[in-house]
Amino acid sequence: QRPFLSHLIALLSVYELGPFSTSIPKYEGPSDWQTQSILRSLDAMARRMYSAEEACHTIQARDS
Repeated sequence: QRPFLSHLIALLSVYELGPFSTSIPKYEGPSDWQTQSILRSLDAMARRMYSAEEACHTIQARDS
């Protein structure tokens, strides 16, 4: 089994659905500095993605 890979698949699926689609799964498996670094980076990327999408929606709504 590859618990971290399974977690990444679930996490990316949730991110693909968009913000507030469901709660973000928490990784509870074996961890080291690499897994923590990947999770931190994905979290930062998701925050930036959601912020950018929100800004786009705001601009589109204003221009409509």
